[in-house]
Amino acid sequence: MNPWSLFWRQGHSTTFGDYFKRGYEGAVADWWKSTLETLPANPVVMEVGCGNCSLLPAMITSGVGGKYIGVDLAQVEPSALAREGLAASGIEVLLHPETPAEEIPEPDLSVDLVVSVFGIEYSDLDKSLPEVLRLLRPGRQFRALLHHDASVVTSMSRRAISEYDSEDLATVIEALAVISAERDKAASIAELKASSQAEKHRKIINMLAEKYLSSTDPRTANATMFEIMTNALRFFKMMGADSEARRQFIASLQDEHTASHERFKQMVAVALDEEGIEAVQEKLTALGFSDTRTKVIYSNKDILGWELCTQK
Repeated sequence: MNPWSLFWRQGHSTTFGDYFKRGYEGAVADWWKSTLETLPANPVVMEVGCGNCSLLPAMITSGVGGKYIGVDLAQVEPSALAREGLAASGIEVLLHPETPAEEIPEPDLSVDLVVSVFGIEYSDLDKSLPEVLRLLRPGRQFRALLHHDASVVTSMSRRAISEYDSEDLATVIEALAVISAERDKAASIAELKASSQAEKHRKIINMLAEKYLSSTDPRTANATMFEIMTNALRFFKMMGADSEARRQFIASLQDEHTASHERFKQMVAVALDEEGIEAVQEKLTALGFSDTRTKVIYSNKDILGWELCTQK
């Protein structure tokens, strides 16, 4: 499964997950509000890399009306936040999940604004930017926030990658599977405690828990493995659950943390330095876009990303 599909099916409303539970805030919200103010009445807005319709909530509250089209390569659907007030807003919503930005099934010259928040850079820009050009009506804009190589998001992603220990995760998964299998054989919890195999693998889990949970200093703690071990220990509250429930828990633990690691790697891989953003500008110019502007945007004093604005 697409690693982002696992993320979005948890119901997140933005790329940053729990950091922005009520939708984008601060710099992103200000940027999107100013963007909405440039639109005509009842516009057709397309969000590329939309996730669970991250920009729709502010579009609803702005009163602009019109149509929202979301495109994402992952399996996505409007979040609970994105559905709030939608019926009364008059906004028509059309989603294209599991759809590449390089091939968007919408007609030429049909969109008033193409927008992306940390999304389109995951695509092949040599193919997705021509799609943006094809879709936009003359005189309309493409606006985006793109991952910056020196941003706080990229720095956090690099740290998460460095902290991730695939061998220890595999050891945790194997140990939990053995304990679960022993639980299937045992008639009771007391009988499970008498199992030498269950006890051996419980000690393995305890050893790894001590390794990763003993430090809570954010400067030295391994936050990635701390989260993995915290989640793994929840398994021991499931000893009364049936075999299938335990199997699903173990599979989900492995899938989610493997997918999370892949997402962090992708975020780092698509982040743009000065040379990278200049290359994007050159691509846009070569395609015929005009008045292309880029700048760094900040969240407090931290770099959040690149802001890009260009016009057809």
